[in-house]
Amino acid sequence: MTFRSLRPLLAAAALGVAACAGGARPADPAAAPAADPSLAGPQGEVERTTFAPDLNVVLLAMTRLPTGIYYRDIDIGTGVPAAPGREVLVSYVANLADGTEVDRTEPGARPLAFTVGDGVVIRGWDLGVRGMRVGGTRQLVVPSRYAYGTRGTAKVPPNAVMVFVLRLDGVR
Repeated sequence: MTFRSLRPLLAAAALGVAACAGGARPADPAAAPAADPSLAGPQGEVERTTFAPDLNVVLLAMTRLPTGIYYRDIDIGTGVPAAPGREVLVSYVANLADGTEVDRTEPGARPLAFTVGDGVVIRGWDLGVRGMRVGGTRQLVVPSRYAYGTRGTAKVPPNAVMVFVLRLDGVR
């Protein structure tokens, strides 16, 4: 499955979960990322953001962590869960809230490898990938504070809320 083919899947998933009262929750409560109350982020940044329709961000159908990071499991996966101290292999697509794609794992390329909790990737990924199972796909909406912050990058403006679709390809 390529990430270009994920857009229709995301659209169908968004329509399905938008109809659910009270929003979607992970099928397995133990699979939810661990919330760290000491990392409580500012209220409202994500909620005030307007998302491009193609991203299919439905906040009411997502789980909000105390940090302000939102996540929704598109596919739960059945393999080993991602946990702090474990190396994970992740394929991804990264978008700005306006729908501009800023990065992705190229089709056929090796997934990105990092150890959860080591601070090698943005904090939103370190927190948002926890509990995912191998084979799972998750949409993350990450406030700027847990993405690229006030500095941004060459492709990401300062204070940008980011939307990621992550696929967990492996855990070691």
